[in-house]
Amino acid sequence: MITGFTQRLICSFMILGSFGLMAQVQVEDHWSPYDYPRTIPDGSKYHIIEKGDTLWDLAGRYLNDPLLWPQLYQANTYIKDPDLIYPGDPVFLDIGVVVTDESIQQTTDAGDGSSGEFAEMEEFGEGDGDGADGDTVAERTEETSFLDSSSEFVILPAGSRSDMECSTYLYETKSRKEKLPFDFKIMGGENRTARFYAHSDIVYLNKGKDFGVQSGQVYSLRRVIRPIYNPDPDQKRQFLGYSVDQVGKVKILAVQDTSATAMVMEGCSEGKAGDFLVPYEEEPIPLLTELPVIDRYQGFKTDGYGSILFTEDNYEAVASDNLVSVNLGVQQNVAPSDLFIVYRENPANQPKQGIILPQIYLGYGVVLKTGPNSSVIRIVESVKDILVGDRMVPLATAFDGRGSEGE
Repeated sequence: MITGFTQRLICSFMILGSFGLMAQVQVEDHWSPYDYPRTIPDGSKYHIIEKGDTLWDLAGRYLNDPLLWPQLYQANTYIKDPDLIYPGDPVFLDIGVVVTDESIQQTTDAGDGSSGEFAEMEEFGEGDGDGADGDTVAERTEETSFLDSSSEFVILPAGSRSDMECSTYLYETKSRKEKLPFDFKIMGGENRTARFYAHSDIVYLNKGKDFGVQSGQVYSLRRVIRPIYNPDPDQKRQFLGYSVDQVGKVKILAVQDTSATAMVMEGCSEGKAGDFLVPYEEEPIPLLTELPVIDRYQGFKTDGYGSILFTEDNYEAVASDNLVSVNLGVQQNVAPSDLFIVYRENPANQPKQGIILPQIYLGYGVVLKTGPNSSVIRIVESVKDILVGDRMVPLATAFDGRGSEGE
C-alpha cells in the first residue's frame, strides 16, 4: 500500500527536466567556505544558489515537497551543514525518481498497477535495478517499518519542537586548523554591561544589507561549544569536528549597510556575544511508527555500529528522553525516524581466545536529524545509564531487518 508520503518519494526525472539542463557549464568563481564543484557535467539538473535560498525551499520548488531536502543534501556532498548554503554555489537536483501524487493516480487509474511505468518503479524499488548493492536513504524512507509480534504500531512524534530546535549537533571539519564559516555574529547588546541576552533583549550584529539581511527576518542563534574526537578505542583522538548548540532565535528589527539590530526571541538558553546566526526554518518532527519490544538478553549483530560522541548539555550519563549525538549519518544511510539499539561492549569478551559474549543492551533511540556523518538521537527507552563512548547499531540490521525476535 502506497501512502501519501511514499507517493512524494517515488521518482521521475520528468519534474526536473526543465531546469538547468545544458552542456558542460563553468561555475562562476565566487567566495564560498565550501570546495564547491567548478563545472556542471553534461545533462545535469542544477540550481545556482541565490541569497535567501534554503534546501527546504529548493526541495519545495523543484521536487514539489520540501520534506525531500535531505535528498538534496545527500546529493551535494560538498555542503557540510544543510543550514549553511552560499550564493553562487551549485545544487545538483539529480536525486532519483520523484513523481507527483497526480501522476501516480493517473497510472493506478489506468489499470491494476501490475503493468506500465508504475510496475517498473516497483521492480526497481525492490533492488532489481542499479541499486541492488544497498538501499539509499530515499528508498528506505519509502518502506513501512517492520511490524511483527514484537512491535506495537504507533504514530507518534519522535521528539518535541524543543528537541529539534535546542539540540546540539556535530559540525564536521577535517582539521582544527580549518576556518569555520560562521561570520554572521552577535557583537554586543543594548546593555553594555550584560554578558548574556535573554528574551526581548536588543543585540547588534556585524552584517547588514551587504550580507542580504532584511528587516523582519528570523535567524537561528547558535554557538560553537568544543572540538569533538572519536571516543572509539580503535580510533582514539580522531578529530571529527565541533559540537554546535542551538541557542534560540532572533528577529531582525533594522538593517544598515554593514550591520543590523535584532531582538532575541524565545530560546533554549541565553545568547551572548560571539554566537552566530543562520537563517531559521522550522524542521519537520519525524514520526515514530513503532515501539519495538526487545528481549534485552538476546544477542544481536553489531555490524555498522557507531559511537556516542557527546550528550546534550554534556551530561555524564543519560537515560530516556535525553539527546545524544552519534557518528553515523547520511553517508551511512541513516534517516530521521530510524531506530537504533544502544549497547556496551561486554567486558568479559576474550576475542583472542575466541570467546565472544552477547553485548550489554542499554536501550534504544530514534533519529531526529542527520548530518553527513552524524545524527542527533533521542533515547526512547533505557534500562541502564548511557555514557559517551557507548555504541549504537540500527535496529533493522541488528536483527536482520526481521524484528527483535529475528523471525
